[in-house]
Amino acid sequence: MKRLRAMRDRALVRLMTTGASRAREVVVGGLRVVVAPGVCNPAPFGNASFARLYQAALVGLEARHHVLDLGTGCGIWALLAARTGARVTATDLPGVDLGPIEASALRHDLTPPRVLEGHLFEPVDGERFDRVVFNPPFHLGVPRDAGERAYLGGADGEVVRAFLAGVAEHLTEDGSAYVILPSIEREAYERDLAVHAVEDVERLWLPVLGRVHLLKLSPRR
Repeated sequence: MKRLRAMRDRALVRLMTTGASRAREVVVGGLRVVVAPGVCNPAPFGNASFARLYQAALVGLEARHHVLDLGTGCGIWALLAARTGARVTATDLPGVDLGPIEASALRHDLTPPRVLEGHLFEPVDGERFDRVVFNPPFHLGVPRDAGERAYLGGADGEVVRAFLAGVAEHLTEDGSAYVILPSIEREAYERDLAVHAVEDVERLWLPVLGRVHLLKLSPRR
């Protein structure tokens, strides 16, 4: 079953990365950003984007809050967070072209996020945040090149599992995390999700991916 899922996921990734060898501009949530090659497209199906999920995760943010956007890619979630006035840190893997993020911020008169390179929480070791957001590489499979790293999170979903295991250590006392998972992937990670108090905040339907959930994770009291 897992092998069949991995084959399906790799086929989906090939579909979504077709023609992604050049930088292109997309508009999501009213912001125009540059999607560099090898970076996850936040609007892979034209007008059908993740915008509603991104914005639902930012409700209630204020200037006093510090937000961490993991795997920021083109920086769209980080920039939407910056638009609330919050202080924002954005991270992604070494080799990902994060240069366009500052230009996108300045284009919209936003304070550019602090941008750091590294795997998951490594660049922010010892730091805590009021809100952590993550649109992870939730498809199963070992990436064969830089373009697939944005979509494939390991043969057993190692990236998502590591995030779920480590995110609580990087939240403030009243902090929370938001992660995006399609329905099939949510079922696969139920045991890992169970260590958190989980709220299904928002959902939408996207072509190819089906129903996609925005899950709010809070420490169990």
